[in-house]
Amino acid sequence: MSVAAGGSLSVGGGGATGTAGAPSSSTGGNVSTDPCATVKCSADQMCSNGTCMCKSGMLCGTSCVDTTSDQNNCGSCGNKCAADGACVDGACVNPMCKPDTTTYNGHVTHYSLATGMVACHYPTNTLPQYYGAMNQYDWNDSGVCGACVEITNGGKKLVVQITDECPDVAPNTQWCFKGSHHIDLNNAANDALGASSNPAVSWKYVACTPTGNIKYYFDKGTKQYYLAVTPMNARNLVAKMDVQVMGKWTALKHTSYNTYELSGTDYGTGALNFRVTDIYNHIVTESVTPAADKVVDGTKQFAACP
Repeated sequence: MSVAAGGSLSVGGGGATGTAGAPSSSTGGNVSTDPCATVKCSADQMCSNGTCMCKSGMLCGTSCVDTTSDQNNCGSCGNKCAADGACVDGACVNPMCKPDTTTYNGHVTHYSLATGMVACHYPTNTLPQYYGAMNQYDWNDSGVCGACVEITNGGKKLVVQITDECPDVAPNTQWCFKGSHHIDLNNAANDALGASSNPAVSWKYVACTPTGNIKYYFDKGTKQYYLAVTPMNARNLVAKMDVQVMGKWTALKHTSYNTYELSGTDYGTGALNFRVTDIYNHIVTESVTPAADKVVDGTKQFAACP
């Protein structure tokens, strides 16, 4: 063994120099190490260059969140929506309860059902005890389907649900003309209100008091490329519906016969995420499996307005 000029030991006569115990490689003595070798990330994260990154969404603190829908991190980390609000497409949507308190004056008549489906696209076997058909003009192309109205006839009051339309055609023209504010009642409602001889009444919109959660009736034509759904049993009037397909929220088209439709898109055969919004911006989001010509129970209900 000899001592080289630099003071390092030369071992074995090979002339190689180095620090005792240091690793070597075939590329000039530098070792290539994996920066993620000792990094542990959670299930929704992956390691990149030694740092945990979200597989999807954004890292807020130690959790990955979808800032397009997370109520506590809406649009950005820490941006919290109101307790009764919701995060929709990265923006907070907060309810605003401004009920229509207008009192309308009109008349009432009564009728019996002749079909298995009313104009609001509800099967007749799902109708409440008291219901009515709104005149064509206040019916607003099915815009008031599912609304509840309180009718006053003298000293009697009764809440009925609007489930049908009274069109301005014979023999209804004497009652359901424009500006009439007329409501055609089922016989049970007519009797409960003591409304013989088509009396003049007043009425106003009120919140419904449903039993249970929102229900969804799927049209008999519903199939993999055609979706037609009608929300039922909602506390407040429904304003719009969206469905999530392939991770993207898509608005459903509201028809004049009160279905919310999507056609020409393969939405699969399993459960779908629906987002239902009422006229006060309350939002219900839940998973429901479509079933043609069936009423499917939901798991949520709109909040009541104070």
